[in-house]
Amino acid sequence: MSDVVEVFRQDAEDAVRIVSGLLRRGESGEAFRERRRRVSWTATEAGLLAPAFADERGTAVRLRRGRESLLVAREGDGPEALREAVREASRRAGGSPFLKSRGVAQARAEAEASAPDEEERAAQLGAALHRALPDPRGLSLSLTVARVAVSRAVVTAREIVACGTVRCLEATGVLRRASAARPFAFQTSAPWAPALDALARALSEAARPVPAHRAAGGRVDVVFSPGAASVFWHEAVGHPLEAEGGERGSVLTRVARAAVAPAGVFVTADPTRGDLPGSYLADDEGTPARSVALLTDGCVDGLVTDRRTAGQASNGHARCGDFRRPPRPRLSNVVVSPGRASRDELLEACGNGLYVREISAAHADPESGRFTLFVESADLVRRGALGAPLGPFALTSDVLWALRQLHTEVGDVSHPANGLGLCVKGGEGVAVGGASPAILIRGLTAVRGRS
Repeated sequence: MSDVVEVFRQDAEDAVRIVSGLLRRGESGEAFRERRRRVSWTATEAGLLAPAFADERGTAVRLRRGRESLLVAREGDGPEALREAVREASRRAGGSPFLKSRGVAQARAEAEASAPDEEERAAQLGAALHRALPDPRGLSLSLTVARVAVSRAVVTAREIVACGTVRCLEATGVLRRASAARPFAFQTSAPWAPALDALARALSEAARPVPAHRAAGGRVDVVFSPGAASVFWHEAVGHPLEAEGGERGSVLTRVARAAVAPAGVFVTADPTRGDLPGSYLADDEGTPARSVALLTDGCVDGLVTDRRTAGQASNGHARCGDFRRPPRPRLSNVVVSPGRASRDELLEACGNGLYVREISAAHADPESGRFTLFVESADLVRRGALGAPLGPFALTSDVLWALRQLHTEVGDVSHPANGLGLCVKGGEGVAVGGASPAILIRGLTAVRGRS
């Protein structure tokens, strides 16, 4: 898809003229074009099945007048799909835009590069799975591995804006050993070869036998690995600072500018981090991507916004799951600045507690501030040292309490999180990423099992 953005530009003059003709006084809006390509393999302990290919192309036209909005979506990403969507939007809005073509890009040539050798990629993927599971006896594996590329562009009344092309490797499935089942989720934006290496490491870790020990219920001090910490920051800070809160706002918007975490804690929503899955050049309304401070020196700072919530002051976080849905203010990559503590120093400060390696799922209620983290892999911490591995359990708490109980020192390295790849809100998923150092939080509540 290296040339997809140029394909979108081939009828740019005509597309801009059409969108400009659609808009009337007091209205704003844009057209949105998307192309999605997915190559997926089904993997079992017996090997790989032949790849499946899926291509989807779509166009949407969006109109806004005050608090009212209209979205019309059509299959296809070419000039005719745009004209059909504009005609329908105009009919429903009571207008009559000028739609005559100037003859630009009537027979648009495909500029995409030829498809790479999928047989070679399948061989490389098979080798990575073998490295991860050299002896699959006793293990049942059901895994979908996909190479995904999504290209988007926005047509405004003045120009066509490239949102960019996002590529990633993702894997989801279940590993079963005896009667125990373990969900598996992985995503990375790294190039193909290092992405396969990272997948092999994650899969090898996930294939370990499920520990018999369970975490005791009740209050506990917890050290989070960098990957697990990224999920915590996403749920506890990121979601409450999306600008689409209810009437009462969120637990953090109600204490704007207040100190809620120790000094020295800096958290940003940063779609410009090209090494993370939530990156883009411009958001899905065509606003250039930019980093937004969420917490600055421990204080609540900003919100992620779109044009509906902030007008022209949008900070570039309008996102939609696909062309059929309207954009909303959503997270991109939540990035936390490192501190000075090593992991061993955090474990020593913890004393007796838990070390959380991986969180498989999470949810939060931004208004009340309650959140729950479903822990897939963890170890006991005894006298500052790692102890027995633990089976799945849940951690729950209140956002403001957890931030106040954050240890004043955080880890000295901020690592990308391979397990944080898709954020689902209202049934709509968008790609997200995170990078965080390890952290220590005191007094979270452990709940045995997953209920």
